[in-house]
Amino acid sequence: MAGLQKVRPYQLQLFFSNKYAYAQIWKVSGDKHTVAAAASTIEKGLQEGLESTSDKGACARVAQTLAERAQAAGIDTVSWQRKPRQRFHGKVAALVTGLKEAGIKMM
Repeated sequence: MAGLQKVRPYQLQLFFSNKYAYAQIWKVSGDKHTVAAAASTIEKGLQEGLESTSDKGACARVAQTLAERAQAAGIDTVSWQRKPRQRFHGKVAALVTGLKEAGIKMM
């Protein structure tokens, strides 16, 4: 069965604007995609105590919050693939590393 891919039920999606950082975990089942857990610096609770809502520190806070919400939803493993030519440093590294440190396994 060379053409079959391994099923990845939960996928991590990251988005960064000039002002905010967003992260979502999508549940993939067949043709349906639904958001299982999400966190972003646009939320008032996450903005408290941050100097900036778009730097590495903010991404680390988003990762911690997303990990807590994912674990509450029973998610312990997610898959994530870098986009073509996306470097693993800065905000991306802070968010992914923060998720790993909080106990979320990456595929």
